[in-house]
Amino acid sequence: MNYTVFKNCRFSFETPDKDGIHTGRSIVVSGKKIVAIGPAEAIAAEYENGPDTEIVDCGDKIVMPGLMDGHNHLCNTHMNMTRAFCIDYSNIAKHMMITIHNPYGWLTEESIYDISMASILNDVKHGATTIENSTILPDTAFRAMDDSGVRGILAPQMATSFRLANEPLNWKQYLEQARRCIKDYHRPDERMSVAVHIHDLWDCTERLMTEAYQIAEDYDVKYVLHFWEFADAVRRGDALWPEGAFEHYMNLGIITDRSVLFHGSMLKADEIERLAKTGASVIHNPDINGTNCGNCAYIPKMLEAGVNVGLGCDYGSLDVMTSMKLMLMIHNIMPRPLKGLAYHEPFKAATLGTARAYGLEEQTGSLEVGKRADIITIDLKKAPHMLPMCTALLDVQPELLYFLFTRNCAGTTTSETMIDGRFIRRNGAFTEIDEERFVAKAAEWCEKGMKDLTAAFREKREYARIIHPDFTKDEDIPEDTLL
Repeated sequence: MNYTVFKNCRFSFETPDKDGIHTGRSIVVSGKKIVAIGPAEAIAAEYENGPDTEIVDCGDKIVMPGLMDGHNHLCNTHMNMTRAFCIDYSNIAKHMMITIHNPYGWLTEESIYDISMASILNDVKHGATTIENSTILPDTAFRAMDDSGVRGILAPQMATSFRLANEPLNWKQYLEQARRCIKDYHRPDERMSVAVHIHDLWDCTERLMTEAYQIAEDYDVKYVLHFWEFADAVRRGDALWPEGAFEHYMNLGIITDRSVLFHGSMLKADEIERLAKTGASVIHNPDINGTNCGNCAYIPKMLEAGVNVGLGCDYGSLDVMTSMKLMLMIHNIMPRPLKGLAYHEPFKAATLGTARAYGLEEQTGSLEVGKRADIITIDLKKAPHMLPMCTALLDVQPELLYFLFTRNCAGTTTSETMIDGRFIRRNGAFTEIDEERFVAKAAEWCEKGMKDLTAAFREKREYARIIHPDFTKDEDIPEDTLL
């Protein structure tokens, strides 16, 4: 039998809890799974003498489960440029058309593939082995994720208030596309899951929301949506519904333990308590919330209330390690009654928290025998920013190692990345994919995209069109408008 042995780990971050870090242990992989973990000497005697055993010397390496990016839009890296035209979160409908819908509508299958590949390489290079991808043109998005070798969660976007030039689907066609993608691509045992994804509560009819949720139930997949991200959206939602927007949507039946909510930045303490009772998970995106929206989810309260919290990036040019650092830092600053996090919480959110959100905790999210071999290593010889980490802390305050790692990890790249037992990166480089080629192609698309979008903005042309106003009740939208 063939084995790969991650030998004599300087540090092995095995489970995301205060007792989860070890030293001097080895991890054995056979096929797609972890088959043994234990003291290096014992593992060596049992597994290292065979002719087909591959040894990865980890005497100077951190070894940990692959990180999980719980929310991203892999094709949207170019959208950062459109801040040049508008950055007005006080008028969310205008903001979305100029900075989100138009750049999405500009994309082609070729540009989506190239930009998505560059985004995947960025995320993987910085530790991700699983990536959620909320996207348009899902067949092309699937192809990029599959070709890269990443473990993926494909979430084809649905909405009714706008229609993109490159994906002019009505709400019924979106539902049919969701069903087809589940049938064609949902293979969790083969690295790909599919989630049902409505874009947001204010740009979808409630009929779309509830019928989409029924599809998620019918096929036993996750139901994902942007949720309570913008102050303007909450204000306008509250004006629309006499009982209040939060109460209205909680009573709609779409927020359950099947639901994965992106952001939750505007949730108040009492709403968090109510949300916790549903079993829904929240994916925290501290970078995009801070740099774009000027807000931040109340994560200490969510954890206290028992909400399962995962971690995401939300943009293809961002990465999970940076999100971990921001999660650790921001919640020490926010002026709220509950402040600060246990040192292991950002690592937990980036691993087992996201795994639980998507129902993948039996496969990945920790280094345990029987789980899939999604493993990353960091070479400490090439990471001077990690120098405060020392094994002597294991005898004094082991959880401080989580703090030292998380505080310093932004920008760190992996030496090895293994996904499903296959090396995607080895010795600090990708094993099969030409990173420079895809970065260059994505850069070309960004140049072209900025020129095209600038011309369209000046000429008042759009790559998307409005079908009905956001924040509109179903009964106020003529049926034929939606078809």
